[in-house]
Amino acid sequence: MFGDVIMVSGVGGDVTITPARPPYRVEAFPTVVETVAVEQARQRPSRLLLAQHRVVPFVGRDGDLAEVAEWMGRPGGVLVRLIHAAGGQGKTRLAGHVADAWAKAGWTVWRVLHEPVFTGGYRMDLPAGGGLLVVVDYADRWSVSHLQSLLTHLTSMNVQAGVTVRVLLLARSTTAWWPALRTRLRSDHQVEATSQPLPPLGEQVDRGVLYRQARDRFAAAMDVADADRLRPPPNLTDDTFGQVLSVHMAALVAVDAHRRNTAAPTGPHALSSYLLDRERDHWYALHHRPVEPRQTPPEVMGRTVYLATLTAAVPRDTATDLLHRVGLTAPAATTIIDDHRFCYPPEDHRTVFQALQPDRLGEDLIALSTPGHRHTGDEDGWDSDDWTVTAVEHLLRFDTDPPPWAAHAVTVLVETARRWDHVATDILYPVLRTHPHLALAAGGTTITRLATIPGIGPDVLDAINGVLPTDRHVDLDIAAATITTALTPHRLTATTDPAEHARLHSTHARRLANAGLRDQALTPAEEAAGICRRLAEASPAAFLPDLAASLNNLGILLSDLGRREEALPPVEEAAGIYRRLAEASPAAFLPDLAASLNNLGMRLSDLGRRQEALTPVEEAVAIRRRLAEASPAAYLPDLATSLNTLGILLAEVGRREEALPPAEEAAGIYRRLAEASPAAYLPDLATSLNTLGILLSDLGRREEALPPAEEAAGIYRRLAEASAVTGNVGRFQAAVLAGV
Repeated sequence: MFGDVIMVSGVGGDVTITPARPPYRVEAFPTVVETVAVEQARQRPSRLLLAQHRVVPFVGRDGDLAEVAEWMGRPGGVLVRLIHAAGGQGKTRLAGHVADAWAKAGWTVWRVLHEPVFTGGYRMDLPAGGGLLVVVDYADRWSVSHLQSLLTHLTSMNVQAGVTVRVLLLARSTTAWWPALRTRLRSDHQVEATSQPLPPLGEQVDRGVLYRQARDRFAAAMDVADADRLRPPPNLTDDTFGQVLSVHMAALVAVDAHRRNTAAPTGPHALSSYLLDRERDHWYALHHRPVEPRQTPPEVMGRTVYLATLTAAVPRDTATDLLHRVGLTAPAATTIIDDHRFCYPPEDHRTVFQALQPDRLGEDLIALSTPGHRHTGDEDGWDSDDWTVTAVEHLLRFDTDPPPWAAHAVTVLVETARRWDHVATDILYPVLRTHPHLALAAGGTTITRLATIPGIGPDVLDAINGVLPTDRHVDLDIAAATITTALTPHRLTATTDPAEHARLHSTHARRLANAGLRDQALTPAEEAAGICRRLAEASPAAFLPDLAASLNNLGILLSDLGRREEALPPVEEAAGIYRRLAEASPAAFLPDLAASLNNLGMRLSDLGRRQEALTPVEEAVAIRRRLAEASPAAYLPDLATSLNTLGILLAEVGRREEALPPAEEAAGIYRRLAEASPAAYLPDLATSLNTLGILLSDLGRREEALPPAEEAAGIYRRLAEASAVTGNVGRFQAAVLAGV
């Protein structure tokens, strides 16, 4: 079940009931080819480029297909594979070919659509035999938490129903979001996640063969004779034709121009301009036809198509609001929406404003309609429209929260700006400087794509950095890491203050580590510690606290990277510094000493020195107990953390009876904290309950062990389905399920 009013899962044993609604929609992968009538193809040639029509059969890529087939056949209950390439490279077509092949082999194939706004519950039948292949397009536009929610659900299906699951993600980019997601899948879900680049056209596919095949298919679809006389453009070997879509566009334009007895352009922007002109011809014909003409003038229809390409599909009421926002009020909004729906039928019948596709053509419409591009005035160019500048401003204006369509609009603008400089400098950057929260609405992966646009100004990134959360955030950690990576060199050169350099390196390291990029975080963490050491040698009173903090962070990072022997010295040194500081100023540094001692105990335990680890952890518990008695609100969470650690360590050295009281006390504290603040402390409560259940079981008190283990499993299942936690769901959920 996906997203019904009440979701029921795990009926074979425990039953979990949750009101959580998944941010995606699952449906059967379409197997019926949508044919295009000859007259429709002649009216709007661009629709022949869409993957769902499969006008041109999939050809070549034998090596890529063999690699996917090998991955599909690997052992493992759940495997994830990312196929990534630039837009127009053929990712969707390859996925369709793979889906067809495995459906014929007896597999069930689903596709998953990102649907942040819930639109109703439904059910999907699990495979009766074979496995389950799940295809997720535009994966880099999903938030990490939403992808984790989906993969948690699919992993649960594998565990509960024994279904073999293969998840095929499709994306343009792998920057930042993929390494972070892959790390979490491997460490927290124990799911193997691999990537496969789809290279530009080269040895696997002959461009001339691809052009001729597409030419012949397009000619048949439009009933055009003598198309075999059409030769590939002379610049077909240029880098601009390194994508499948570029070659297909050249063939399509050549065939249509031949039918209309006109010259075919060959430049990439000119191909788009030609196809957009054919869209405009269609709007004109509909408006001026003698029988039942559509009332929307071509100019208004063009602006509506521009608007719909930015916002994508929306409910009718929202579309009405959008038209009024951008000044499209004549004819009436209902008429404009109906006429646009007639030209561009929506994929989802509950919505209107289907975007112009393929994506590249829609992005080129945005770019060519925006004044300032270098092809203005070209004989075969598309006329720009100064309305677009103010339209984007009105579209994205808000008072309190960004509007629901902002995420898609900003994402489209970012992707367009990566190929069209004037869209970046004249539209996107000014909007984000004024309203940086729009970037947050678009999500971490879009911010990452934005931050890696060549030549982006630090002022734009500074504006976004200023509204990023200061604490960890599963959907924005990746963005924070990418922005900090881009800004840190600029900020380092802007100051000669070594203390500020240390702070910048420390922030950079922390944000990289939060995003799961720990190997990249090590260098700035070491830089921060080195600078702090030199400062502390020159001025101990001022900088010893900074040195201790940087050493603590460095030790934790080294431990997380598996370099446990190297992690111990900096942690020991940090604890020693904090002890001296706390002796001189207890009120200021006792909390830091307790945290450092707890960290030291964990590092000693990692090295198998558990008996030695007890001493610092017991001291941490004692300090934090005194602090919590004086200020419960501030220090009870820290006390619970140390108590849980102490319980685990006592059990590991065989003192299970002594381990039980601190474990029970930790669970009790976390229960009270979770009652007051569920979002913050439910994960910790589940962890402590899990520890308590294991301890009781190890003591032979299995009947008493079951309730806390069951409660922990239930909490983690709810949190995972709601995407309320970051990286630990898979690991602890698997542990709890095994324990139960």
